[in-house]
Amino acid sequence: MIFDDVKKQYIEGLLATDSFLVKSVKENPYTLRGGKKSYMYLDQRKLASSSKAYKAFIDGISYLLIEEYGHKEFILCNVDSKISAQMVGSLAYKLDKPQIIFKSKELTAVEKGEQQQLSGDLNWNLPVAIPDDVMTGGDGTAKNVGDLVRGTFHKIKDVQIFVGFIRQPKESTFETHYLITRDELIDIIWSNLSKDQQKAIDRERKGL
Repeated sequence: MIFDDVKKQYIEGLLATDSFLVKSVKENPYTLRGGKKSYMYLDQRKLASSSKAYKAFIDGISYLLIEEYGHKEFILCNVDSKISAQMVGSLAYKLDKPQIIFKSKELTAVEKGEQQQLSGDLNWNLPVAIPDDVMTGGDGTAKNVGDLVRGTFHKIKDVQIFVGFIRQPKESTFETHYLITRDELIDIIWSNLSKDQQKAIDRERKGL
């Protein structure tokens, strides 16, 4: 399977499940995870409600991972987002890879046991892949987890990020791989949007 095929199937899954939400310019924008306002929101939880769409998503991220690492061994690590942990579990099963389990400080504080944010073998020296559903562009949530991984597993140097959707590709601390950008998806759905939705997108592109 080639990249264009897995990308096409992922996009079809997004559209079939109405996962890409666009508000009208007359409505209040969404508040994203990092606090930024946007008229557009990609809800991968809706995509996960369809086994076919979710499989296309996991197949797409798997493709990116195999393209990068080939037959080399690597470790998967989740971030603190709505679907990252499920993604990592699916990918670990599909590709037969070990996992570093990340937990937020809030969850770690109330959990019984060793109260460590990361679990895994401290002697690991393999590359680490951090899959997530959405990335704004530049450094964000996944970067913080990557820093924590390298600070905890001192032999691990290679950390990279793999996402389905990126809003705006920008330079970041860790190399980032993605299936589709915001503008690519907008171009696909543009003719199906209302005039007020199109105005909202134009306004956001100009900086809200």
